Amino acid sequence: MRNLSFGFAHPLAIKTSSAAVLALVALGAAACGSYGVDEGSFDDVELALGEADGPSGSGIAVSAVSGTVSSTGVAVGTGTGTGVGGGGSTSVGGPVTVTVTSTGVGGEGGGGPIDPPPPEPVGPPGVGFWQFDDCGGSTPELLDSSGNGSTATRSTRAACAPGISGLGISFDHKNATVTVDDDPRFTFGQNLAVAAWVNPASVSGSKVQTIVQEKGSGDSSFALVVRNGEVRFSVTLQSGRTITSRAAIEEGVWTHVAGIYDGRFVRLFLNGEQFGQISAPGTIGDVSAPIHIGNNPQNQRFTGLIDEVWLSASPTSASEIAQLSCLRRPASLVVTPESSGPVAPNTPVSYQIAVTNNDVGACFPADYFLDIFGDAGINVSAEPQFFPGVEPGDTVTFPVTVTGSEDAEPGVHQIPFSVFNFSAPDFLAGTGALNYELTEPTGCFVRTSREIFVKHLSVVEDPIRTTFDGPPGDPRTGAWTFARLMEDMAPTPADAPAMVEELFDTWLTDQVVNGFTVPARPAIQQVVLDEWPRNADGSLDLRRAPLLLLGIVNRIDVRNLAEGHAGEGRFVFGVFSQGFAQQFTVILEYKLPASTEADVLDWANAWHALGSLPFPSEEYNAALQEITTRFAGRNAAPGRPNGSSIGQIRTNEIALAGPWELREFVLSPETGFLRPETVKLTPDQNFDGTPTLADFVNQNEADILLERHTVPDVFQGAPFLGGSSFNNLTAWFAPGILNNEARHKFSLNTCNGCHGAAETGTGFLHVNPRFPGGEASLSGFMTGISIPDPVTGELRTLNDLGRRNQDL
Repeated sequence: MRNLSFGFAHPLAIKTSSAAVLALVALGAAACGSYGVDEGSFDDVELALGEADGPSGSGIAVSAVSGTVSSTGVAVGTGTGTGVGGGGSTSVGGPVTVTVTSTGVGGEGGGGPIDPPPPEPVGPPGVGFWQFDDCGGSTPELLDSSGNGSTATRSTRAACAPGISGLGISFDHKNATVTVDDDPRFTFGQNLAVAAWVNPASVSGSKVQTIVQEKGSGDSSFALVVRNGEVRFSVTLQSGRTITSRAAIEEGVWTHVAGIYDGRFVRLFLNGEQFGQISAPGTIGDVSAPIHIGNNPQNQRFTGLIDEVWLSASPTSASEIAQLSCLRRPASLVVTPESSGPVAPNTPVSYQIAVTNNDVGACFPADYFLDIFGDAGINVSAEPQFFPGVEPGDTVTFPVTVTGSEDAEPGVHQIPFSVFNFSAPDFLAGTGALNYELTEPTGCFVRTSREIFVKHLSVVEDPIRTTFDGPPGDPRTGAWTFARLMEDMAPTPADAPAMVEELFDTWLTDQVVNGFTVPARPAIQQVVLDEWPRNADGSLDLRRAPLLLLGIVNRIDVRNLAEGHAGEGRFVFGVFSQGFAQQFTVILEYKLPASTEADVLDWANAWHALGSLPFPSEEYNAALQEITTRFAGRNAAPGRPNGSSIGQIRTNEIALAGPWELREFVLSPETGFLRPETVKLTPDQNFDGTPTLADFVNQNEADILLERHTVPDVFQGAPFLGGSSFNNLTAWFAPGILNNEARHKFSLNTCNGCHGAAETGTGFLHVNPRFPGGEASLSGFMTGISIPDPVTGELRTLNDLGRRNQDL
């Protein structure tokens, strides 16, 4: 049987399972692209690259943004992007809004503004990094993001304008200048690197357009300029010799330009790729002059926009230049259609989730993964779920099919999804939701969320039944609390605190169950027992138990008249302690007493009648309480220990230690208290992969295929059934198993197989813990998921709530 306790996501890389997210995350996030450079030998002459060698290999996604700057220092702009680059891709970005605020701070004497503290260093190590995002109003200072405090000064004619990222500087006026005062750090010797994003209005003509230059009244140590349709990087050595590397550049588009000198070569880079290299052994002469950006003392002004200017006097690698030329931008997500419109049950609706990589420059391609689940009765399938190697500017489309069954709630459903980028540092590329509208079914149908798995807040946070705030003596008061359920289960209500404490104390010491040692998890003391308020006599105050009700569950599908029951009724609780919804559930699983088919039908009709009642309503909750009292009330099962119909209590947690562990407890006929028990249908994990497991599956193949098998305490003369279940295996498998379908059904019915990634695509949990005021969410196995068999790769569609719906 398949229980509702938590599971562990096994590290099996299955691309269609939710656990693939976890498996792929382990691959790590890559930084921006790195390009190796072959430093060949060049003649000691200036190297000119023709148009054919220009930056035509890849497209660049560029946002051409227009905007205004107000007197308060706030710049806002919007626009669309276009892609350029011969043979490259084209990207059209969505509207972009840039908002930057600059404010002055008055000094102690009420005088002029004082400088804010320097920002934390940004980017590769350098002597200066001017990003211009603080540009605004009448403030001339532009802060240095490198952390060195080399503040730049902007002339009043150098206008703040939308840049490649945030704000940049427009040099359209003849008197526009940005300068950085000379600093001892601006002594380059044999190590110089300079980089900037530029958008030239024009590149033709012989006039020099200064991007960045160190230049005094006459001498210059280096220059990065535009002239005659080329970007040129030159250094002047102590010998007086100037060496220049050049490459073609386009006007009207953003391009990242950079130069490196290392005492041997002058190298030029465009958009993170090397385009020029010239042999130039020597040392750069020290001119003790300011750094000029966008203009110089000879009024050799750049026409256009400049942004993200970076300068270094340290050894710099090509990969660091590539890092600077990579601008990570949020992906664009577009869902088509915007809404399904009203559709009848069992009608598939096809959606497309288009994801556009809006990164700019030499970024690694994106590796996009779609994570999406349905709701109760709503099956969601997506194939493929993973698109690797999506280049900047490219768009990929995830096809998704949504089908609502008759047991799903009618109305509009928001089906959330997340897109992850495993090559980006922050992983999450974006989130969204599919709008799916389901019409009311006709004929006889079952409402899963009201008749099978009830987790609506009107039930799990019923103000009377889930608290003791109701009128004393009212049978509703506290009816669905952990306290009341334990009081009705214990030998006497007064015994309940001691029974509960003895239950949780079992984690403090090793337990031996069926000959297997279940190791202690002493963190139970801090996570649960220390958080549990106590009565004046020192006993646990059950009325203030650190547990939240997650759901009430109808499991009539596991009925077995031969064992005297019509299935199970369950209460699922989650531990809430230390201000957090812990990864720890406690499930109370009661037998529905029955001895005849008529008894089974009576239980079925009682559950089914709930679906016809107004919801949410007191009428519905009262009818549900009548059912829960029948199976969970005191003396619900005369002749069983304590007269309780409890079959077993199961726990599932990783809050105390790893890996995930499932435990089981039953009432002792001798003491009337709860004691550890074997985990049903689950052998000890040491049998995974063994001939013993293969023998068991082969010998019991017929019963396993019908899912009516049992797993004995002892098999082949040795203890077999586990004392607990750890969720750190991929799937139950052993060489020699003759029928893979039998292997699958055996694995599916074990605790760790049902709750794991390989067999059911479960990312740890079937029922996710909740905070007060929030509803528990369910796994894809519960609501619908397609996943390949871990052995054969055969694609299976699993929907356990749908299966239970059909059974009812």
